[in-house]
Amino acid sequence: METEVKVGWYAFAGGKFLPDANAYPNCQGVVAWLNPDPNAPVGKRGLILMPDYECLNWTRTKMETEAQDEYEGRNNMHKILSYTKDHGIKFPAMEWCYVYSKNGVKIGEAFLPAKGQWWDIVENLKIINESLVKIGGAVLSGMIWSSTEYASGVAWCMEVDNLYATKEPKTYYFQVRAVVAF
Repeated sequence: METEVKVGWYAFAGGKFLPDANAYPNCQGVVAWLNPDPNAPVGKRGLILMPDYECLNWTRTKMETEAQDEYEGRNNMHKILSYTKDHGIKFPAMEWCYVYSKNGVKIGEAFLPAKGQWWDIVENLKIINESLVKIGGAVLSGMIWSSTEYASGVAWCMEVDNLYATKEPKTYYFQVRAVVAF
């Protein structure tokens, strides 16, 4: 097995990464971003994009959670889930990512990418979408929520087809795509 990992390769449970989607059962998803720092610690080496999505709102309540990190979606998710515990408010997009548990992904591992993480991912859009198609996954297209809040009633979305970020009301229903850091 090769030790190098590339964007567009497939991730499997147990930390296996290969260019062949059929090399092992239960492909988790597609490598969507790699840290340019070869010495990055575990958990910051790259992102695996899950092949499916849901259409959900960010929340139905106007409030500010201070989840404004543009490059750490996991940190944003933890702030939002803490806010849920403290205030009893539902955040469907974050909750779906948190409980994502398919093909060896454990509950709590997946998260909604931050705004800057989406920019890193869409730089490789063509390669990622080609790989997603090979595993029957949904290609990246349309409006996708980020975990980055803009203000009390607004959060950042990535409009993938035209490659721009936009601020949208948290009550709108857009795609929610989970990633796992490795």
